[in-house]
Amino acid sequence: MKIFSGSTSEKLTDSICNILCVEFDIDIKPGKLKIDKFLDGEILPLFEETVRDEDVFFVQSTMSSDTIMETLLIIDAAKRAGCKSFTLVSPFQGYSRQDKTDHLRSSIGSKLLADILEKAGMTRIITIDLHASAIQGFYNVPVVHLNGNKIFIEHIKNNQIDDLTIIAPDQGAVKRATDFCKAFPEATFAMINKKRIKPNEIHSMELVGDVEGRNVVIVDDMADTLGTLKKASELVMNMGAKSVRAIATHGVLSGKALENLETSMLTELMVSDSISTVVEKKFMESLKGRDGVMGGQKLNIISCDRILAKSINFISKKKSIHELNIV
Repeated sequence: MKIFSGSTSEKLTDSICNILCVEFDIDIKPGKLKIDKFLDGEILPLFEETVRDEDVFFVQSTMSSDTIMETLLIIDAAKRAGCKSFTLVSPFQGYSRQDKTDHLRSSIGSKLLADILEKAGMTRIITIDLHASAIQGFYNVPVVHLNGNKIFIEHIKNNQIDDLTIIAPDQGAVKRATDFCKAFPEATFAMINKKRIKPNEIHSMELVGDVEGRNVVIVDDMADTLGTLKKASELVMNMGAKSVRAIATHGVLSGKALENLETSMLTELMVSDSISTVVEKKFMESLKGRDGVMGGQKLNIISCDRILAKSINFISKKKSIHELNIV
């Protein structure tokens, strides 16, 4: 078994290898992979060590066109170099919001991405919280679909929050939020019914359930512009909640996301490091904060390294992955 890092995932890969060494007694460190670029942006990956007859694990979130192309070229290079299997460890699988044709004559991007990854030679994928779990059916190779709730449960428990209410921000997040409730037997459940007129724009929202005098945690898979979370936090606080926090496995944080976060009524937004740019954005916002400008103080990044390391360990030892997803 050998583990390699994409150009955007060096820190996460280092952390995964460290956990495998310390907790699971697997002597491993990131493999040597050089990713060159021509001046026009063309990507040239080069393995600097043999991968012949090896089980290759490659860590890279497919969050942009560049990372997707880089991943495809690396799969091709590994297969041509004679690797036995190629597992893509993609904490955030891009284009997962395009799982069906919601609009006339639109694409199904998640199906296309699955097809081209398999065609390149990927033999397994490990990912966390696909936007729609049905996307697993687009793949003809094994899909290890990890439950992102496990990344945040310990953090919430350590905060010892009383009078807890878990909220699903829309109908699509109900299952994820109810699964999260299993870890907190005393918590109550509520949901928000929202009407969207176009992507990233909410027409109206209404709360289904009681939050008066409660500490609320909104559970979702993705935080993009944070427009929805900002409106949701205002709605919940206006309905009498004591505090409101939010959990999102994937911190996309596009557009004015951090500005929306700082001007929202959220006490805290918890995201994982599945998307590397979220760490960079928090760092840049902290620098702004030193100059008296509001930064990303409400943003709390919790690493997904442990759940990924466990899944790699289970696969290498041919153990069942099922227990990883039990909350």
